[in-house]
Amino acid sequence: MIGITGLSGSGKTYFIERIKEKLQEKVAVISFDDYYKPLHEQQSDENGITNFDLPDALYHSRFHEDLLKLMEDKPVLLKKYNFENFDAPERVDIIEPAPVIIAEGLFVFDFPEIDHLLSCRIFIETDMRLSLERRLDRDMRERGIPRERSLYQWHNHVMPAWDKHILPHKERCDLHILNDGPADKNTERILQHIVQNAHPAVLQEIADKL
Repeated sequence: MIGITGLSGSGKTYFIERIKEKLQEKVAVISFDDYYKPLHEQQSDENGITNFDLPDALYHSRFHEDLLKLMEDKPVLLKKYNFENFDAPERVDIIEPAPVIIAEGLFVFDFPEIDHLLSCRIFIETDMRLSLERRLDRDMRERGIPRERSLYQWHNHVMPAWDKHILPHKERCDLHILNDGPADKNTERILQHIVQNAHPAVLQEIADKL
């Protein structure tokens, strides 16, 4: 069970996709992004803007329960969360159990009951300006969020969450990836870390993919 966190726009999704390409059906990925509470249960800041960058914005108990299911070799039925597109057709995915499980999200290390399940922790970091550019691009292109609101969320929600709930866990992580160099080399570092720390039974399972 591998936990991966990092600032929004740090490159978590990119590296996870590369790992999935390599390990294929031998890896299961479960994202905290799919466990956000509905809009009417979210908290708003003093200006009435919904703040999704709070640990309480997520169903963390449900996330914990689904991690346990995967560890018990049981599939997880997951309703995908539609950011900003609340009228989009409902989509349900099935996450099949696998020898390697990746739990990713902003707050995966911040809940003790979830953190306790992790075999290793990976922290991905990149230049703040680059993270912001990626966030703005994603928000506008994928979620239809206006640039002004995205910038407001970055300064008033994202950065306070980074300082309080994400950055404090950096020093206790097993692997720190500074995403400012060749992406292939960093992907290889993550895969090597998986191999070096995997149980022998898991290594046997994934050997044909490496």
